Amino acid sequence: MIEQIATVLAVEKEGVWLGTTPVTTCNACHASADCGTGIVAKTMTPRQNRFFVATDLALLPGEQVTVATAGEQLVTAALLVYLLPLVLLVSGALLAHVGWQAAEGWVMLAAATGAGCGFLLARHFGARMAGQQQLSILNVLPKINVRQLS
Repeated sequence: MIEQIATVLAVEKEGVWLGTTPVTTCNACHASADCGTGIVAKTMTPRQNRFFVATDLALLPGEQVTVATAGEQLVTAALLVYLLPLVLLVSGALLAHVGWQAAEGWVMLAAATGAGCGFLLARHFGARMAGQQQLSILNVLPKINVRQLS
C-alpha cells in the first residue's frame, strides 16, 4: 500500500474531495536552490492534486486523512505511461526498417507514429483505470491545537 496525507477540500453526499501536495525529492538536497533540476522541479510540479473519494465518513473541510492505494496500480500506471510508448516506438521503427525496408525518414516517421499510438493507448487505458481506482481512506488524523507562549 502506498500512503499519502490528504486534506479534505469539500464534502458531498457520496464522498469527499481531497487534495494532496506532491513531494519532490529535490526539496531534500542542499543544492536545490542553485541546481537547474531543482528549479525546474519546483516550477513544473503542480501545486495540488485534487481527487474524489467515495466514503460514508463524516468529514469536515480542512481535516487531514491518510489515503492509500495498492502498489500494483502504481506499477501498472508506470508501465502504461513509460513502457507502452517505448515498445511501440521500437516496434514501429523495426517494422519500417526490417519489414518494409523503408528509407531513414520513413523509419523515423513510423517510430514517431508508434510512440504517439502508445501515448494514446496509455491515455485510454489510464482513463479506464481511473474509474476502477481503489483509493481508500485509512484514518482521520487528529487535530493538534497549538498555543503560542507569551
